[in-house]
Amino acid sequence: MAFLRQLAETFAQLRAHHRRRLPFLTAAVERRRPRIAAEDYAARHTIEHTLDRKADLRRLAPLRVDAAERYEQLLVFELTGLREVVAALEATAGGRDLQECLAEVREEIARLEIEVEWCTALRDRWGTSPVH
Repeated sequence: MAFLRQLAETFAQLRAHHRRRLPFLTAAVERRRPRIAAEDYAARHTIEHTLDRKADLRRLAPLRVDAAERYEQLLVFELTGLREVVAALEATAGGRDLQECLAEVREEIARLEIEVEWCTALRDRWGTSPVH
């Protein structure tokens, strides 16, 4: 019995001592966690930069024609993307959550259309041609 107990303790020590996890044994998500974190950081940074840039252009639009044109271009890109999202979502089956999402997106589309009209009015004031 003493021999078996000694053997079990030895195995326990070997398992606990310098136990190294092999990369191929970890789950796929665990292996990708650093890359996912880096991609998440980069995406958030890009979104924040774009929103900051958009806010700067919105502020400068009444003062500079190039800012108004670039702001309008960004709005048109965003509007086009949202319309594509609505078209894709309308083709899917969904319940109340989907309908609420579609209503929110449509409200955002209406808001963006007002912003585009405002940019068009600024552009007309300066006598420039459309950018889209």
